[in-house]
Amino acid sequence: MVDENRRVAQFNARFAELWQLPEDVLKTNADDRLLGHVLSSLAEPEEFLAKVTHLYEHLHESSRDEIRFRDGRIIDRFSAPVRTRQGKTFGRVWFFRDVTASRRAEIDLKRANSFLDSIVENIPDMIFVKEAETLSFERFNRAGEELLGMKRHELLGKTDYDLFPKEQADKFTMDDRATLAAGAVVDIAEEPLVTADGTRWLHTKKIPVVDDEGCPKYLLGISQDITDQKAAQELLEKTNEELERRVRERTTELSRANDELRQEIAERERAEKALTDTEAQLRHSQRMEAVGRLAGGVAHDFNNMLAVILSHCDLLIDDATPGASDTGELEQIKEAASRAAVLTQQLLAYSRQQILEPVVLDMNTVVGEMERMLRRLIGEDIDLRADLTATPAVVMADAGQIAQVIMNLGVNARDAMPEGGTLTLETSLVELDQAFVDRHVDSSVGPHVCLTVTDTGSGMSEETLGRIFEPFFTTKQGGQGTGLGLATVYGIVRQSGGHIRVESTEGEGTRFQVYFPRISVRVPARRPRKPTASGLNGTETILLVEDEPMVRRATRKVLRRYGYTVIEAEHAERALELLARTDEPVHLVLTDVVMPGMSGWSLAESLRELRPETKIVFMSGYTEQVRGASGRPKPGASFIQKPFTPPVLLETVRAVLESDRTVTSLSRPPTSILVRQRTG
Repeated sequence: MVDENRRVAQFNARFAELWQLPEDVLKTNADDRLLGHVLSSLAEPEEFLAKVTHLYEHLHESSRDEIRFRDGRIIDRFSAPVRTRQGKTFGRVWFFRDVTASRRAEIDLKRANSFLDSIVENIPDMIFVKEAETLSFERFNRAGEELLGMKRHELLGKTDYDLFPKEQADKFTMDDRATLAAGAVVDIAEEPLVTADGTRWLHTKKIPVVDDEGCPKYLLGISQDITDQKAAQELLEKTNEELERRVRERTTELSRANDELRQEIAERERAEKALTDTEAQLRHSQRMEAVGRLAGGVAHDFNNMLAVILSHCDLLIDDATPGASDTGELEQIKEAASRAAVLTQQLLAYSRQQILEPVVLDMNTVVGEMERMLRRLIGEDIDLRADLTATPAVVMADAGQIAQVIMNLGVNARDAMPEGGTLTLETSLVELDQAFVDRHVDSSVGPHVCLTVTDTGSGMSEETLGRIFEPFFTTKQGGQGTGLGLATVYGIVRQSGGHIRVESTEGEGTRFQVYFPRISVRVPARRPRKPTASGLNGTETILLVEDEPMVRRATRKVLRRYGYTVIEAEHAERALELLARTDEPVHLVLTDVVMPGMSGWSLAESLRELRPETKIVFMSGYTEQVRGASGRPKPGASFIQKPFTPPVLLETVRAVLESDRTVTSLSRPPTSILVRQRTG
C-alpha cells in the first residue's frame, strides 16, 4: 500500500519476491525507487510507467491489467484508492498475482484442442461418437459426411434408426451394446452400409470410452470404406478362379501334344493380360469416382434447363382453360421441376454460407414477438417477464439471428431453473464510453441497445463462467446438450458488431447483457403484399443477355407476354454492340453472370459508362457469384436465382424498374434486392 506521498506504507514478502526487490530498495519505502528498479525487467516499461503515473494523477480511479516481464512472466495487477470512512482518499493499494502458469496453460490447451480437432477432421476414414445410453450421434467428421451423403446437422442427435433401415440399425445397435458391455475394442472386418450412393462396405473398429469410474460414457467408431478394395479382391479372386480352372483344363491335355501345350501357355498369357487390364480399369474407375465428386458443377446447367421448364409450365397453365384435363399434368410437371430445383440447390449448398440480410428493426418488437414462443418453451413453472423501453430500440441486424440469440439464452435459462423461477427480458438504451471499452474487449464507444436476459437459476462457478462461450463446452449430462448454444450466441453477436458480457454467482442466477450499436433512423413499415400477376405488366424495353438459347427463348416469351419490348443478345459483347447502334432508351438489362467471354459483372461496369441510367438485374444458378466475403449480396446487385418461375421474374423486373437505383449503384453500400428462389 502506498500513502498520499507515494511512499510504501506496507507490503508483504510475496511482493518483494514477485518483483525481486533487494533489501536496500525496500527499506527506502520510496515508490519512485521501487519503480526505478523494476522498469528494467519489464517488457513494456513505458506503458507500465504511464499507467502508474495516470493512476497517481487520478486518485479516484481503479485499474486492472496484466504486466509482462522480459523473462516471460505475467503478473495480474489491481490498484484501487484507499479512503477513510468519510470518503477522503489517503493512498492507493496495489495487488499483484503471478498468472504466468495459468496463461501458458490456456494457450497450451487451446493449441492441443485445435490440433486434435484438425486431426479428426482430416482423417480420411469416417469417425463418429455416440452417447453411450441413447446411442445418438454426438460427432461426425468430414469423411463421415461425405460417406453418408448428409450434412453434419442432419446426423447429430440422431440414432441409427433415424438414418438407416431397421434391419441394418438393429445390427449396428447390437454391435454397439456388445462393445459397451465388453469394455474392449471390437473389430468388425466387414459390414454393409446403405447410403444415398448405394451400398458401401466398411471395416469398423468400435471403442468404448469410459469415465474415471470405468463406466462407459461414449462409443467411438472408426470406419474405413473398403468398398473398392472388396470389389477389387472379389474380382481378383474370380479372375484367379477362372484362370486356375482354365489351367487345370489345359494341363490335363499336356500329354496330347506339344501344340496343345503351347496353346495352353498362350491362353494363360492371355488370362494374365486380362488380369492386368482389369486392374488398370479399376484404377481408372477410382479416378473417375474422384472426378464424380465435382459433379455439383453441372447443377448450373440443370438450373438453366429447369428455368426453361418452369417458365413454359407457368405460361401453359396461364393459357389453359380453367378446369381443362391437361392442367393437372402441367401442375405435375411443374411440381417435379420444382423438386428438381431443390435438389440442384442442395448440390450447390454444401460449401455455401448463409446470406445475411441485416435490416432496420426495433429490438422491442423482436422481443415482443419472441415472448409467446418462449412462454411455450420454458414451461408454466417459470415466470417470464418483459421490461421494454418506451422509446424504440433501433438496430441494424438480421432479425432471424436476433431471434436465435433470444431463443438460445431463454432455453439456457430454463435449463438452469429445473425447479422453476423467474426469467426477465429487458431492453435499455445505453451510451458506452471509453472507460467501458477499456474494460471490455470487442466493445465499441457510442450509443447502444442493451438486451438483458436474467434468470434466478443455479448460476455458474468462476471456472464455468470462463468457458461458457467455448464450442462444445457444456455442463449438462451426456446427451442433453451439444455445447454450441452459447457459442452460437457469441458468434451472432460478434458478427452483428455487438458485444456480450455475463455475470453469474452460484445459487443466485445469471445475467447476460448483449449490446448492439444503436442507429438513429425510423423502423420502416411492414412490406406490403406483393402484387398479383395482373399487376406485373410493363411497356419498358429490356435487353436480355443469356448464352443459353432455351433459357433466352423462355425468358423472352414471358416478358413479351406481359407487355415488355425485348431485345436479345447471346453474349455480353453482342449486348454492347446493340446498345451502341441505337439511341432508343433501354430501361433495364437482364443478364446472366457467367457467359463465354465477358461476364455479366464486366458488362455492368461497361454499362455504367455507356448507359448510366439503365438498370440491371443479374441471373445465375450460383449464389456465390453474387455474394461478398461477408455472406451478404454484393453491393448494389439486384439478383434472381435460377431456376425461377415467371412470377418471380416479373416481380423482380417490376421492382427494379420502379426503384430509383441504376447500375451506377454497384459502387455504393449494400442496399441490394435479393429475390430468393421459389418452388412449388
